[in-house]
Amino acid sequence: MDELEKYIKKCNLIFTGTLKRKDFCMSSFPGVENVKVNNENSISILNFISSFNKLYVAFQKEYETLEKINLGETVEIDSFGKFTSNNDNYRTLILHIDEPTITDWNYTTLYLREINGQIKPFITNNLSFLDKNYYRENIHIDEHLAKGYLDFFEKYDLLLKTFNYLKNCQLFGDGTHYIFINIDEYEANLLKGLNKLYLSFGSAYFSTEYYGKLAFNLGDNFGLDYASCKLVLDSKEIPKNPTDFDYILNNLYLNKEYTKKKRKIK
Repeated sequence: MDELEKYIKKCNLIFTGTLKRKDFCMSSFPGVENVKVNNENSISILNFISSFNKLYVAFQKEYETLEKINLGETVEIDSFGKFTSNNDNYRTLILHIDEPTITDWNYTTLYLREINGQIKPFITNNLSFLDKNYYRENIHIDEHLAKGYLDFFEKYDLLLKTFNYLKNCQLFGDGTHYIFINIDEYEANLLKGLNKLYLSFGSAYFSTEYYGKLAFNLGDNFGLDYASCKLVLDSKEIPKNPTDFDYILNNLYLNKEYTKKKRKIK
């Protein structure tokens, strides 16, 4: 077992929940080579990210055909929600808009809202209603177009939730070992299209460091961008070798529990 294989095995023991970091310090620890990884409740990093990309590609192709609402210069999606309150059925799509065409404000947040099948949107700056600069204004949006947006984003709500999680998050961290993910270097906008997903993982010890960075092209050309990948073993950067990055991608696993937790990096 070479150094890379041994390190990825150690990562898997930690990231799958097979062992805790304290287990490696026990005098009875038999060595990484002699412990079996429990993958029972885990998913490979390849399957996790490729599943996200597959859903993103489907979204992107359908979004191109969606009849658009002229909202403004730049539109960024926040969230979609569907719920019942006081026996009323709601669907709400929240969008942040720069240089909006639907108001004279330079920036606004649109709540594209449906209540019991009726479109009732409004815009606001999301300040406290006690703030002197607070505003909330009802606006008119074509009902056909509004329902089209609500139907579309309800269909892709799973993608939106996953995107909001992955665009800047810590999947795992125990003070020594970690996995981070970000999309487009923290400037991702789902409606403008995504380019790169970066997965960083590593271990920091008192005397040495291990670090890996995998860069993925998103979209129809999904796959590793080898030129943007990086590997450090025992504090030494390893020359870029596609075989090493392929090995990491095909052999790194993560407990499914960590793909669902919402531990944002502020």
